Amino acid sequence: MHPPQIPDSCAKPPPGSSTYYALQRCPPARRAALTLLLDVHVRVRSIVTTVSDPGVAQAKLAWWHAQMLALDQDQAEHPCLRALGRCFRDQGLRPQALLGLIESVDIDLRQNRWMDRAALVHYCRAGSGQTLRNAAALLGLTARPALDAAEELGVALKLTSHIRHLGRDVAQDRVYLPLDALQRHGVKAVDLQQRLVSPPIRALLQEQTALARAALSTARGALAPYPAAQTAPLLALGAISEALLIEIERADFAVLHQRISLTPLRKLWISRTSTLRRRT
Repeated sequence: MHPPQIPDSCAKPPPGSSTYYALQRCPPARRAALTLLLDVHVRVRSIVTTVSDPGVAQAKLAWWHAQMLALDQDQAEHPCLRALGRCFRDQGLRPQALLGLIESVDIDLRQNRWMDRAALVHYCRAGSGQTLRNAAALLGLTARPALDAAEELGVALKLTSHIRHLGRDVAQDRVYLPLDALQRHGVKAVDLQQRLVSPPIRALLQEQTALARAALSTARGALAPYPAAQTAPLLALGAISEALLIEIERADFAVLHQRISLTPLRKLWISRTSTLRRRT
Protein backbone atom coordinates (compact mmCIF):
# COMPACT_ATOMS: atom_id res chain seq x y z
CA MET A 1 0.00 0.00 0.00
CA HIS A 2 1.54 3.31 -1.11
CA PRO A 3 1.11 6.13 1.46
CA PRO A 4 -1.46 8.65 0.19
CA GLN A 5 -0.73 12.34 0.00
CA ILE A 6 -2.27 14.03 3.04
CA PRO A 7 -3.95 17.35 2.13
CA ASP A 8 -2.82 20.40 4.09
CA SER A 9 -6.38 20.78 5.39
CA CYS A 10 -6.27 17.38 7.08
CA ALA A 11 -6.41 17.70 10.88
CA LYS A 12 -3.91 15.52 12.69
CA PRO A 13 -4.38 14.22 16.25
CA PRO A 14 -2.91 16.67 18.76
CA PRO A 15 0.35 15.58 20.40
CA GLY A 16 -0.33 13.98 23.77
CA SER A 17 -3.71 12.54 22.76
CA SER A 18 -4.48 8.83 22.85
CA THR A 19 -4.95 8.76 19.09
CA TYR A 20 -1.63 10.49 18.56
CA TYR A 21 0.25 7.75 20.43
CA ALA A 22 -1.80 4.99 18.82
CA LEU A 23 -0.87 6.27 15.37
CA GLN A 24 2.80 6.17 16.33
CA ARG A 25 2.40 2.39 16.59
CA CYS A 26 1.08 2.27 13.04
CA PRO A 27 3.38 1.16 10.20
CA PRO A 28 4.51 4.35 8.40
CA ALA A 29 3.10 3.15 5.08
CA ARG A 30 -0.38 2.93 6.60
CA ARG A 31 -0.29 5.86 9.04
CA ALA A 32 -1.43 8.39 6.44
CA ALA A 33 -4.54 6.36 5.59
CA LEU A 34 -5.53 6.16 9.25
CA THR A 35 -4.91 9.88 9.66
CA LEU A 36 -7.33 10.54 6.80
CA LEU A 37 -9.91 8.17 8.28
CA LEU A 38 -9.69 9.91 11.64
CA ASP A 39 -9.99 13.34 10.02
CA VAL A 40 -13.20 12.36 8.22
CA HIS A 41 -14.59 10.74 11.38
CA VAL A 42 -13.94 13.87 13.46
CA ARG A 43 -15.32 16.25 10.81
CA VAL A 44 -18.59 14.35 10.44
CA ARG A 45 -19.03 13.72 14.16
CA SER A 46 -18.36 17.40 14.94
CA ILE A 47 -21.69 18.30 13.35
CA VAL A 48 -23.35 17.21 16.59
CA THR A 49 -21.36 19.57 18.81
CA THR A 50 -20.65 22.56 16.53
CA VAL A 51 -23.96 23.11 14.71
CA SER A 52 -26.85 24.29 16.87
CA ASP A 53 -29.46 24.77 14.15
CA PRO A 54 -31.13 21.38 13.38
CA GLY A 55 -31.82 22.30 9.77
CA VAL A 56 -28.24 23.34 9.13
CA ALA A 57 -26.96 20.21 10.85
CA GLN A 58 -29.13 17.97 8.67
CA ALA A 59 -27.99 19.85 5.56
CA LYS A 60 -24.33 19.37 6.49
CA LEU A 61 -24.95 15.69 7.17
CA ALA A 62 -26.71 15.27 3.81
CA TRP A 63 -23.71 16.90 2.08
CA TRP A 64 -21.29 14.44 3.69
CA HIS A 65 -23.61 11.56 2.79
CA ALA A 66 -23.59 12.63 -0.86
CA GLN A 67 -19.82 13.07 -0.78
CA MET A 68 -19.33 9.52 0.49
CA LEU A 69 -21.57 8.08 -2.21
CA ALA A 70 -19.65 10.11 -4.81
CA LEU A 71 -16.51 8.18 -3.90
CA ASP A 72 -17.74 5.32 -6.07
CA GLN A 73 -17.04 7.50 -9.12
CA ASP A 74 -14.04 9.22 -7.50
CA GLN A 75 -16.02 12.46 -7.60
CA ALA A 76 -15.91 13.53 -3.96
CA GLU A 77 -15.06 17.20 -3.54
CA HIS A 78 -13.62 17.11 -0.03
CA PRO A 79 -9.84 16.59 -0.39
CA CYS A 80 -9.39 14.42 2.71
CA LEU A 81 -12.37 12.25 1.83
CA ARG A 82 -11.17 11.93 -1.76
CA ALA A 83 -7.72 10.82 -0.58
CA LEU A 84 -9.32 8.37 1.85
CA GLY A 85 -11.43 6.97 -0.99
CA ARG A 86 -8.26 5.99 -2.84
CA CYS A 87 -7.03 4.18 0.27
CA PHE A 88 -10.34 2.35 0.45
CA ARG A 89 -10.03 1.20 -3.13
CA ASP A 90 -6.49 -0.04 -2.47
CA GLN A 91 -7.87 -2.24 0.31
CA GLY A 92 -10.98 -3.34 -1.58
CA LEU A 93 -13.32 -1.33 0.67
CA ARG A 94 -16.52 0.25 -0.60
CA PRO A 95 -17.55 3.82 0.32
CA GLN A 96 -20.62 2.32 2.00
CA ALA A 97 -18.30 1.29 4.83
CA LEU A 98 -18.29 4.96 5.85
CA LEU A 99 -22.05 5.35 6.10
CA GLY A 100 -22.21 4.24 9.72
CA LEU A 101 -20.82 7.68 10.55
CA ILE A 102 -23.82 9.26 8.85
CA GLU A 103 -26.19 7.02 10.80
CA SER A 104 -24.55 7.80 14.14
CA VAL A 105 -24.81 11.57 13.64
CA ASP A 106 -28.40 11.23 12.40
CA ILE A 107 -29.24 9.37 15.61
CA ASP A 108 -27.65 12.14 17.67
CA LEU A 109 -29.64 14.79 15.83
CA ARG A 110 -32.90 12.97 16.54
CA GLN A 111 -32.47 11.93 20.17
CA ASN A 112 -30.53 12.58 23.36
CA ARG A 113 -31.57 9.52 25.37
CA TRP A 114 -31.10 5.77 24.82
CA MET A 115 -33.72 3.43 26.20
CA ASP A 116 -31.51 0.42 26.85
CA ARG A 117 -28.02 -0.98 26.35
CA ALA A 118 -28.94 -2.54 23.00
CA ALA A 119 -29.92 0.87 21.60
CA LEU A 120 -26.75 2.48 22.97
CA VAL A 121 -24.51 -0.26 21.59
CA HIS A 122 -26.17 0.04 18.17
CA TYR A 123 -25.38 3.75 18.18
CA CYS A 124 -21.77 3.12 19.24
CA ARG A 125 -21.37 0.44 16.58
CA ALA A 126 -22.60 2.70 13.78
CA GLY A 127 -20.00 5.38 14.44
CA SER A 128 -16.91 4.34 16.38
CA GLY A 129 -17.44 0.63 15.75
CA GLN A 130 -17.50 1.06 11.99
CA THR A 131 -14.55 3.46 12.05
CA LEU A 132 -12.40 0.99 13.99
CA ARG A 133 -13.43 -1.76 11.59
CA ASN A 134 -12.32 0.43 8.69
CA ALA A 135 -9.08 1.20 10.53
CA ALA A 136 -8.40 -2.51 10.91
CA ALA A 137 -8.94 -3.03 7.19
CA LEU A 138 -6.60 -0.15 6.37
CA LEU A 139 -4.01 -1.77 8.65
CA GLY A 140 -4.17 -4.85 6.45
CA LEU A 141 -6.35 -7.09 8.58
CA THR A 142 -8.63 -9.16 6.38
CA ALA A 143 -9.92 -12.01 8.57
CA ARG A 144 -13.58 -11.55 9.51
CA PRO A 145 -12.95 -12.31 13.22
CA ALA A 146 -10.23 -9.64 13.35
CA LEU A 147 -12.49 -7.05 11.73
CA ASP A 148 -15.32 -8.01 14.09
CA ALA A 149 -12.98 -7.63 17.07
CA ALA A 150 -11.91 -4.19 15.87
CA GLU A 151 -15.55 -3.18 15.58
CA GLU A 152 -16.23 -4.38 19.12
CA LEU A 153 -13.22 -2.40 20.28
CA GLY A 154 -14.73 0.70 18.69
CA VAL A 155 -17.95 0.10 20.63
CA ALA A 156 -16.01 -0.32 23.87
CA LEU A 157 -13.98 2.84 23.25
CA LYS A 158 -17.17 4.82 22.75
CA LEU A 159 -18.74 3.39 25.91
CA THR A 160 -15.62 4.45 27.79
CA SER A 161 -15.81 7.93 26.31
CA HIS A 162 -19.43 8.24 27.43
CA ILE A 163 -18.45 7.53 31.02
CA ARG A 164 -15.49 9.90 30.96
CA HIS A 165 -17.48 12.76 29.42
CA LEU A 166 -20.68 12.22 31.35
CA GLY A 167 -20.56 15.63 33.05
CA ARG A 168 -19.94 17.48 29.79
CA ASP A 169 -22.69 15.59 27.99
CA VAL A 170 -25.23 16.04 30.78
CA ALA A 171 -24.55 19.79 30.67
CA GLN A 172 -25.67 19.60 27.02
CA ASP A 173 -28.76 17.59 28.04
CA ARG A 174 -27.37 14.39 26.57
CA VAL A 175 -27.30 11.17 28.60
CA TYR A 176 -25.24 8.46 26.93
CA LEU A 177 -26.19 5.84 29.51
CA PRO A 178 -29.11 3.41 29.11
CA LEU A 179 -32.30 4.75 30.67
CA ASP A 180 -33.25 1.31 31.93
CA ALA A 181 -29.93 1.22 33.86
CA LEU A 182 -30.73 4.62 35.39
CA GLN A 183 -34.17 3.33 36.41
CA ARG A 184 -32.67 0.15 37.85
CA HIS A 185 -30.48 2.25 40.16
CA GLY A 186 -33.15 4.82 40.95
CA VAL A 187 -31.34 7.62 39.10
CA LYS A 188 -33.02 10.31 37.00
CA ALA A 189 -31.41 12.50 34.38
CA VAL A 190 -32.07 15.52 36.57
CA ASP A 191 -30.04 13.86 39.33
CA LEU A 192 -27.01 13.71 37.02
CA GLN A 193 -27.38 17.42 36.34
CA GLN A 194 -26.75 18.14 40.03
CA ARG A 195 -23.11 17.10 39.44
CA LEU A 196 -22.98 15.20 42.74
CA VAL A 197 -22.02 11.51 42.82
CA SER A 198 -24.64 10.07 45.15
CA PRO A 199 -24.58 6.39 46.20
CA PRO A 200 -27.13 5.41 43.48
CA ILE A 201 -25.14 7.29 40.82
CA ARG A 202 -21.93 5.68 42.04
CA ALA A 203 -23.52 2.23 41.76
CA LEU A 204 -24.72 3.08 38.25
CA LEU A 205 -21.26 4.19 37.18
CA GLN A 206 -19.62 1.16 38.78
CA GLU A 207 -21.90 -1.06 36.71
CA GLN A 208 -21.35 0.83 33.45
CA THR A 209 -17.58 1.00 34.00
CA ALA A 210 -17.41 -2.74 34.63
CA LEU A 211 -19.34 -3.38 31.41
CA ALA A 212 -17.02 -1.09 29.42
CA ARG A 213 -13.90 -2.71 30.89
CA ALA A 214 -15.23 -6.16 30.03
CA ALA A 215 -15.96 -5.05 26.47
CA LEU A 216 -12.44 -3.62 26.11
CA SER A 217 -10.84 -6.77 27.50
CA THR A 218 -12.86 -9.05 25.23
CA ALA A 219 -12.05 -7.03 22.11
CA ARG A 220 -8.33 -6.85 22.93
CA GLY A 221 -8.25 -10.58 23.58
CA ALA A 222 -9.90 -11.28 20.24
CA LEU A 223 -7.22 -9.22 18.48
CA ALA A 224 -4.37 -10.99 20.28
CA PRO A 225 -3.83 -13.80 17.71
CA TYR A 226 -3.10 -11.37 14.89
CA PRO A 227 0.28 -9.79 14.01
CA ALA A 228 1.31 -6.94 16.29
CA ALA A 229 2.39 -4.93 13.24
CA GLN A 230 -1.29 -4.74 12.26
CA THR A 231 -3.00 -4.64 15.65
CA ALA A 232 -0.62 -2.41 17.66
CA PRO A 233 -2.55 0.87 17.10
CA LEU A 234 -5.83 -0.81 18.03
CA LEU A 235 -4.38 -2.48 21.10
CA ALA A 236 -2.83 0.81 22.19
CA LEU A 237 -6.21 2.53 22.10
CA GLY A 238 -7.78 -0.29 24.07
CA ALA A 239 -5.05 -0.34 26.70
CA ILE A 240 -5.18 3.43 27.20
CA SER A 241 -8.96 3.29 27.62
CA GLU A 242 -8.69 0.49 30.17
CA ALA A 243 -6.17 2.53 32.15
CA LEU A 244 -8.51 5.53 31.99
CA LEU A 245 -11.38 3.50 33.42
CA ILE A 246 -9.12 2.40 36.27
CA GLU A 247 -8.33 6.05 36.99
CA ILE A 248 -12.04 6.87 36.96
CA GLU A 249 -12.61 4.14 39.54
CA ARG A 250 -9.75 5.47 41.68
CA ALA A 251 -11.25 8.95 41.50
CA ASP A 252 -14.50 7.52 42.90
CA PHE A 253 -16.30 8.14 39.59
CA ALA A 254 -16.00 11.92 39.85
CA VAL A 255 -16.83 12.32 36.15
CA LEU A 256 -19.78 14.61 36.73
CA HIS A 257 -17.70 17.51 37.98
CA GLN A 258 -14.16 16.93 36.73
CA ARG A 259 -12.27 15.71 33.68
CA ILE A 260 -10.21 12.63 34.47
CA SER A 261 -7.23 12.12 32.19
CA LEU A 262 -3.96 10.24 31.84
CA THR A 263 -0.71 12.15 31.44
CA PRO A 264 0.88 12.13 27.98
CA LEU A 265 3.89 10.25 29.38
CA ARG A 266 1.66 7.52 30.75
CA LYS A 267 -0.21 7.24 27.45
CA LEU A 268 3.11 6.92 25.66
CA TRP A 269 4.22 4.14 28.00
CA ILE A 270 0.94 2.26 27.71
CA SER A 271 0.92 2.53 23.92
CA ARG A 272 4.49 1.21 23.73
CA THR A 273 3.83 -1.75 26.01
CA SER A 274 0.28 -2.67 24.97
CA THR A 275 1.38 -5.43 22.58
CA LEU A 276 3.61 -6.92 25.28
CA ARG A 277 0.86 -6.91 27.87
CA ARG A 278 -1.46 -8.98 25.71
CA ARG A 279 0.98 -11.91 25.93
CA THR A 280 1.27 -11.91 29.70
